Amino acid sequence: MRRLRPWAALALAFSASTGTAAEPALSPEGLGKLIECRGTTQDLGAYGDVLLADSPKWLKRVDDNGHAGMLGLWSFRLGHPVTIFGRSVETVSFLNQWVVIELPRAEALAVIREQGLLRAPIRITEQYYHFADPEKGPMLGAFAPTDDAFGLLLGAKPPADEDNKTLFIGCNYAPMDQNEFLKAAAIANSMFDHDK
Repeated sequence: MRRLRPWAALALAFSASTGTAAEPALSPEGLGKLIECRGTTQDLGAYGDVLLADSPKWLKRVDDNGHAGMLGLWSFRLGHPVTIFGRSVETVSFLNQWVVIELPRAEALAVIREQGLLRAPIRITEQYYHFADPEKGPMLGAFAPTDDAFGLLLGAKPPADEDNKTLFIGCNYAPMDQNEFLKAAAIANSMFDHDK
């Protein structure tokens, strides 16, 4: 039996959580639509199935994505650039049920304004959100890299917003509603509020 690649667990999680559906056409452009929240959990599962098997020629694993401290973040280089949020992009990343791109801060903030994202009520990290459907999602969002998540858990001071040189922006296909998300943010904020 062939051994699974180290990142196959991520793909397996996608597949297990999405059920069976007609497989969409898989392409860099289709992945771009997924990142813009114009896909479904079934689409996400289809890409997970691809990662679980052998990646197509247009999707190559990035061994060093610059975020070794972000457990579960897997990045891939596309076979050709695609336009996502009006920007030419060559690299995409998966994190749990997030599918995202990483942009320089100024560009990411421009997308946040263009897409009407709101600042999440949490101080431990910089995060923004907009629910396509407040009752069931998906959630278009942006968040700062958490390269020192372990340090934050131990009480390290979170970086100031302006210290975040890049932001991830994309879509979260986890099944949740807006109220659940805001409640979870409030709980996290109270747990990690270092000013108290």
